Amino acid sequence: MNENSKVRSLGGWILFIIPMLFGVYFFLLSSKTTETDEAKPTKLIAGAFAAPGTPWDADWQIFNKNLLAANEKGGNFDVKLLIRGEVGGEPISMTNVRRNRLQFGGFTIGGSSAVIPEMSVLLCPYVFDSFEEVDYVMDNYMLDVFQPLFAEKGLVLIRWVEVGWAYMYGKDPFILPTDADGYRLRTQASEAAQIMMQSLGGDIHQMEVADVIPSLQTGLIQGGETNVVIYTFTGLASEAEHLVLTQHSYDSGVLVANKEWFDGLTTIEQEQVRNAFPASMDSRNSVRQMSEGLLANLRKNEAVTVYDLDEDQKNAWREATKDNHKQIIADIGGRSQNIYDAMIKGRDEYRRLQENGGGD
Repeated sequence: MNENSKVRSLGGWILFIIPMLFGVYFFLLSSKTTETDEAKPTKLIAGAFAAPGTPWDADWQIFNKNLLAANEKGGNFDVKLLIRGEVGGEPISMTNVRRNRLQFGGFTIGGSSAVIPEMSVLLCPYVFDSFEEVDYVMDNYMLDVFQPLFAEKGLVLIRWVEVGWAYMYGKDPFILPTDADGYRLRTQASEAAQIMMQSLGGDIHQMEVADVIPSLQTGLIQGGETNVVIYTFTGLASEAEHLVLTQHSYDSGVLVANKEWFDGLTTIEQEQVRNAFPASMDSRNSVRQMSEGLLANLRKNEAVTVYDLDEDQKNAWREATKDNHKQIIADIGGRSQNIYDAMIKGRDEYRRLQENGGGD
């Protein structure tokens, strides 16, 4: 073959190959575009402990329903609720949210204080006298204070949720704090709760909610603290039939999201997630109304004794726990003093507004 023939042959191959390469290129490009257009659903696995029939369970169902509705308006969430404690206790669930194994979660102060110890400051005994004081402080002071602390741990604090007033319960009554001396008491994983129980002379045992009933049955513990909803729905009333309305602290909960996951959402998706739960006051009122109804039923239950404290008895509980605040702040350290100061400032501000006729 002469040189001219070789050149013509090579040119023919080039003319054949180039269009083929362009064809392959555009095929791959179109395939990639198709994959992009068909975006994968945004995975959202949420972990919590919400007993069936409780207001918290109802809120989670509304959360799921609202995100499914968002999908019909352009959203793309793939939601899975693990809200019966399937993931494990609160410390494990919180770790899973931080590692993005769960994208979302609901936690008590005790559960979240394992990561943010300063959360325990909110459980200082006898800071608040009313729900109105609590709402004012939590909404106007505490959200801004705690959001940066959660962000440092790779979490987004979405909002507060209602848990309720903490009361004492036991197999035997303890109307005065001295009655708790030597009593085997369950506490949550909160520095404040443990310090309070110790100040009463209690033999404290930290454990998850799921372990409380077996521990009462075996005698490992004799009592502890809880709210009316948990006392009723978990069967505590059957095992520890004395409920003392100490109302010594207000227990809040938090909704949190993994920060990396949340920051990766679009602005619209972030708003959809934030707004999927019922409005704060609606959620709070549902817990408060149920608590009121359950307490009325407990008063009628002959197997349970509910103790209302008179003013002298309340003062005895306040006196027994008066040094708790300083010890809680000292033991926790960090930014607990600043948080405590902000909490007291907000409470006192609300009280002044009420005294001056400043409204809610």
